[in-house]
Amino acid sequence: MVITIARECGCDGDEVGKRLSEKYSIPCYAKAELIKLAKEKDIYDKYPFFFGELPVDVMMNSMAEDFQMRLYKTPKEALAKLLGEQSCVVIGRASDYAFKDRKDAVRIFLCGDKSKRVQRIAQKHDISERKAQAVVEQTDHRRSGYHNYYSGEQWGYAGNYDLCLNESHLGIDGVVDMIAAYIKTVGIKK
Repeated sequence: MVITIARECGCDGDEVGKRLSEKYSIPCYAKAELIKLAKEKDIYDKYPFFFGELPVDVMMNSMAEDFQMRLYKTPKEALAKLLGEQSCVVIGRASDYAFKDRKDAVRIFLCGDKSKRVQRIAQKHDISERKAQAVVEQTDHRRSGYHNYYSGEQWGYAGNYDLCLNESHLGIDGVVDMIAAYIKTVGIKK
């Protein structure tokens, strides 16, 4: 089983991933863990933009269709080389797209009320709400661009996920419970 978590900024996706990891006794990989593992397995240099979420010249998109097809293969190739068939939770990195053909994948998108997300980021980083709003907007824009760039799919579009959950209304525990209920209902095994 692989659980992928895409999320808007301020929806506690890392904490949700950690709790799912504990609940199912499987590893959780967020950006830092994926980069570390990629460097250990000596594949980071092959996909530095993918793992590092570095800005890439968007003009290259229009240069060649072949380039675009190779680009769309990047998440699948990079995460397959890194994680194989193991059961795990993966946060971000267009993992919903990378694992969409895997029968035991549970693809989650977390969203929330913007005002609550801004408040959470302000508290978490001890910054003003005005600055937190800019962080939320910039992070959401970067995540959307990254996902769209590597998948050609719209980030946050419900049809690309198994569950879209409003973390502002459900809270972390409610999100974890909903995901667990979904996994049980559809019969996905670890």
